[in-house]
Amino acid sequence: MNFNLDDPAGIAPFLDQAFHKFHIWALQHPEAEMSKALLPIISFAEGIVANEPTYLDTKRRIFGPNFCCAGQVVLGEFATLEAALTSPQARTWRLGTSVLDANHAPNLDVGGRNVFLLALSDQAAGGTGDHEAFRSCMQRYVLNEAASDRQQDDIAQRLLDQLAADYRQMPHDAGGAFFTDVQRGWMGFLVRYLHYVMFGIHPDDQDAIHLLTELHYTRLSPLHYLAGIGSLLRQSNALGHAELPDLIEQAATIYEQSPALAKFEENHPDYHQMTRRELAKLMTAIMGIAALQGPLHLGYTAMGYRPLPAYRHQNTAKIDLVQHWDALDLDDRQAVRLYLLECARLWAPVSATHRIATEPFTASMAGSDYTFPAGTKILIPMSLGLLDESFWGATTYEFDAQRQNLCPYHMGFHSVGERHAGRICPGKEIALDMLVEVLRTVGRVRRQG
Repeated sequence: MNFNLDDPAGIAPFLDQAFHKFHIWALQHPEAEMSKALLPIISFAEGIVANEPTYLDTKRRIFGPNFCCAGQVVLGEFATLEAALTSPQARTWRLGTSVLDANHAPNLDVGGRNVFLLALSDQAAGGTGDHEAFRSCMQRYVLNEAASDRQQDDIAQRLLDQLAADYRQMPHDAGGAFFTDVQRGWMGFLVRYLHYVMFGIHPDDQDAIHLLTELHYTRLSPLHYLAGIGSLLRQSNALGHAELPDLIEQAATIYEQSPALAKFEENHPDYHQMTRRELAKLMTAIMGIAALQGPLHLGYTAMGYRPLPAYRHQNTAKIDLVQHWDALDLDDRQAVRLYLLECARLWAPVSATHRIATEPFTASMAGSDYTFPAGTKILIPMSLGLLDESFWGATTYEFDAQRQNLCPYHMGFHSVGERHAGRICPGKEIALDMLVEVLRTVGRVRRQG
């Protein structure tokens, strides 16, 4: 099916008023036979389409800040988003607009208990406390002071120097091999650097690096976790996904035997008796879905691999970000960080998350009020908060790394600046510190000609 995001008539199956009204009705009456039959189809199909970066922004321009999308109610007003990101959240099997397959999640894929943080509710929102316990365990052993120290050592610097050498030697224009080669350049660096920093896995461990690259980048492990898609790929062996469960177990063993987990304490009550293997399995999903994807895509944007999204009736796609990068004072780390944050504002690497309504609620859509039952899935579109003209003003779709409130109100890391309710991206500082050093190191090579 072909459609044009710049023309509402071109995506009538998803955006016309009749469909939207049915969507509203179905979410108000989830037990109706028609709702049970069609909502899963809508959730799956539109959930995939809505990952396109201009999609939610276009829907907002047509329907207003609140609307329905992919089987969820979208509440897109800035104050509502701010409240959602700083309050406890009940969760289910969603990754932004997409539906996840619980059977592929760690550690449910091997008949164990659910350790997948993204699908665990906060205790204050009806959860068991597993989210808080498992997240604390991950932070103790993986995202800790030792990881920060490794970012400052000679091995990390060697990897940065190699990245700069790759940039000099490899084509790095839009679509260049520097950005597309999984063994060298940007992706090769990310696999080695992040696994070294987070786990202490030496970048010269060729067997480990080969398997982790194969799993997370060559075979696109994030697709494994998506409902429908993961099973289809596995059954057809597309991208070699028939072997993915075995590769995941092998990667978990690498993580389990890594220096970061060498002193793991089993059966700790503070971590709800999380085992070393459970943490390792959790990290196979975290690395594939988050750690190796968010920085990858923000780096793509910041280093000019692709233009910014062509938001409807805006000139954003014409902004030359590399020109802004070239003008930065590379000795000013804060200036480079602000540049990255503004890149992530105009194209959020993670566009949305979700929560489950724990009680009935009413939302205004297109001038009418609609009440939805407890249990309704609610999308939290961080990308709409980052592009909200009522907050960011007339220059919302322009690039300005010095714009007011960029840091304290940035929603790109599942928080509002540093304010959150326990679900801020746990790797935020590691990722930003890495990206700052990448832009400084590679930026100097650019200026050498």
